[in-house]
Amino acid sequence: MWGSDANARSYPRMFWVSSPDLQTWSDVVWGEPYGIDPHLFRDPISNKTYLTLMSLNNGYDRLWGIGQCEVGLSSGKCTGPFRSLWNGTMPVTNSTRPEGPKLFYKDDFYYLLIAEGGTGITHRASIARSQSPEGPWEASPTNPLIFNGADTNLTISSTGHATIADTPDGRWFATLLGRRNIKTWSPLGRETFFAPVTWEDGWPTMNYGEFLLPSQEYDFAPDQQPLTAFEDNFEGSELGLSWYQLRSPYTVNYKLGSTLARNQEGAGAGSGGVTLVPNVFTLSDHDTPAAILRKQISTNMTFSAALLPTSNGLGPYQSVGISAYVSAENHQDIGLRGCASVPGMCAFVDMTSDAAGPDTRPETHEVPLNITKVPSNFSLHISAQPLTYKLGYATLGSDITWLTEFSAALMNPGFDGSMFALFASGNGFAWPFDAPEVGFSHVREKYYKESFGDYIET
Repeated sequence: MWGSDANARSYPRMFWVSSPDLQTWSDVVWGEPYGIDPHLFRDPISNKTYLTLMSLNNGYDRLWGIGQCEVGLSSGKCTGPFRSLWNGTMPVTNSTRPEGPKLFYKDDFYYLLIAEGGTGITHRASIARSQSPEGPWEASPTNPLIFNGADTNLTISSTGHATIADTPDGRWFATLLGRRNIKTWSPLGRETFFAPVTWEDGWPTMNYGEFLLPSQEYDFAPDQQPLTAFEDNFEGSELGLSWYQLRSPYTVNYKLGSTLARNQEGAGAGSGGVTLVPNVFTLSDHDTPAAILRKQISTNMTFSAALLPTSNGLGPYQSVGISAYVSAENHQDIGLRGCASVPGMCAFVDMTSDAAGPDTRPETHEVPLNITKVPSNFSLHISAQPLTYKLGYATLGSDITWLTEFSAALMNPGFDGSMFALFASGNGFAWPFDAPEVGFSHVREKYYKESFGDYIET
């Protein structure tokens, strides 16, 4: 609901569905209040249901804070007064705004756990308790529960948005969001972290009151294991769960299998490979291009994709490739298209950076390949390292030709984390009816050792 036109943005709304058996589901119920970070809490004492969220104090000065009402699960409407709850330990402004409320009940107290301090270096988790889910609230003497921002040199930063839960053996643990920084950037965006919770005098403490560090080990949890290589040949009838698309697709823009695979004796749809169904949109458009994406999950890895061969060539506005993607305004692409000024096909690199300002055309260059169609065993490659990214291509039996290298500082994604995309596009034109089918036969990722210390290396 937050489009590219800043003057026509709608306030976010939440919805929920319910199920008695996790098999059959209700229709969507829209919550009446607007805001973000909604949390539904069923009071075990009164059996009332409360909707708590980050919301506006009113429709005039529009100051964000924590709001709540008793809510009807079937109607989505408030069945009691909408009230301001506890807004944390800091002065309430729209930059240090309280958010992410979680309500839970323990030992005759209701606890309200929130995030505050903004979403950057001053992000933290704080908690209060009450004898009623409606308040009044008493702030914990142990606040903030987790806060790595007191030392700006720590590798892990922006710690907050926590939730806590107990286990059958009586232990308590927290999961929370944070970043692992390389110099001043964090290519993987916000990640999920894990920490123990201890209780004293009815108040919780996270991580024993200490900073969260990559070097920490716990006797109750395994150490982080090395990542194993990933490979996807796109076999079967559905994409793997790690793939997703941008925004909400309203047309079919990919299909599993290829004409080449389906024409093989005994092969059916989904026999291998993914065929993209290109449209007019590019990765720079605020729409849904013909693209599928995966999260970058390591700061030291390679992403390689082998193209399906084509029966004939592409025109200069028909492209197929891969991308190191942050947003519509920030993505670095490599692929194949028809050459702009010479016959045949070219490898291209398009560099789109939000640092260049709005509506800036991508910086582009082409390399003629002396080919007239996509050959068999042609592959595209992204090397992602802590300080640099590289884009390249290779043919069967040849080394990778790296066409460009750029600073990893470009891949500073904010919340979402950097991604890798497979895409094809008509670049503003409808894909011609007689253009070849394009896609990828398989994708491989290899991971190498990461070396995150407790403190950022300068």
